[in-house]
Amino acid sequence: MQEDFHFYTIYALCRAAGFSPDLAHIVAYSSQHTDDARYGHALNFENGGRFQQVLTAHKHIDINVFSKEVCYNIWIPFHFLPGNSGVDFYERLFVRPNSVISQRMIEDFLDSEIKPYTLHRLGIILHVYADTWSHQNFMGILKDYNDVKELKVMDEDENFLQGLLEDLKYKFLEYALPMLGHTQAGTIPDEPYRVWEYRDFRDEFHRVINRIRALDAAQNCYMLLLRFLRRFPQFCYSNPLSWQDMVSKIDELFSKKGDLEDRIKIWKKAIREGQFGFKVEKDDEYIDYNDRDWFRAAVGVIEEEETIHYKRLEGFEISNWKYFHDAAAFHKFHILHEVLPEYGIICG
Repeated sequence: MQEDFHFYTIYALCRAAGFSPDLAHIVAYSSQHTDDARYGHALNFENGGRFQQVLTAHKHIDINVFSKEVCYNIWIPFHFLPGNSGVDFYERLFVRPNSVISQRMIEDFLDSEIKPYTLHRLGIILHVYADTWSHQNFMGILKDYNDVKELKVMDEDENFLQGLLEDLKYKFLEYALPMLGHTQAGTIPDEPYRVWEYRDFRDEFHRVINRIRALDAAQNCYMLLLRFLRRFPQFCYSNPLSWQDMVSKIDELFSKKGDLEDRIKIWKKAIREGQFGFKVEKDDEYIDYNDRDWFRAAVGVIEEEETIHYKRLEGFEISNWKYFHDAAAFHKFHILHEVLPEYGIICG
């Protein structure tokens, strides 16, 4: 999944489920930011204190960090949650949609008590949960089990695919690693309108219609949001809408062809015009995502020659940026050290 799903679809689903615009934004921002929190260094503040960021994604960094240790600590808990289907250890690392482990993750979350970062944790969980559909049949480590052979993308020629993969290798270093996740298929599995075919490492044939996967993911994410609001009614702002009243519009949006920027514009327009059925408010009309907004609201950056200094801004301790990293640290520990070991998957 990409920003059109992780942020805009999740935002629309949150509003339809009964969240206010501001709380829907927190959940959706946390969902998308799981793909964008790519800085892992600690911030030592000029005005006292220190804060350790949690790395939830890898982009624009040195290729040497893609070690087995990093794959187990980043890709598995945040993007390629193991499905535990099969007998062999590595086979059980394959992502499976709506897997028993993803259900365990959700039940543990709904059984927990309210924390300051509960909404941020909900967003991270929605990201991981949605990815169990788009990342299914791949695993988050460097392994030949991720091999993709005879890849074909409907309505595109071979030159398109070659150009796409070369461009991704140039922009994002993880795509230079052919056996990590679905890198051999590029971004194709994450684009809702795509139809594609390939043979896996066992030479088994797969024909994938992403729209169907995305619809199933969206419906299950919506059910999770409804369960959350029943469990924590203090977050409820309005009455929920029926999934059936929205599904045709969501299906239509997932079917729209175009690059990510074009698809985002379509989702913004649908939200702004109230095409899902919830009452549109001012914040809905100006909905937008910028991966640096929360950081800039919490941390001041002072650049002196070649040195960068950081300063805690007022309210840092209750900022969305801090709460996101708190939630990410909790999620990572919980998945690696509490959930996966119960299924015999030790990778923390």
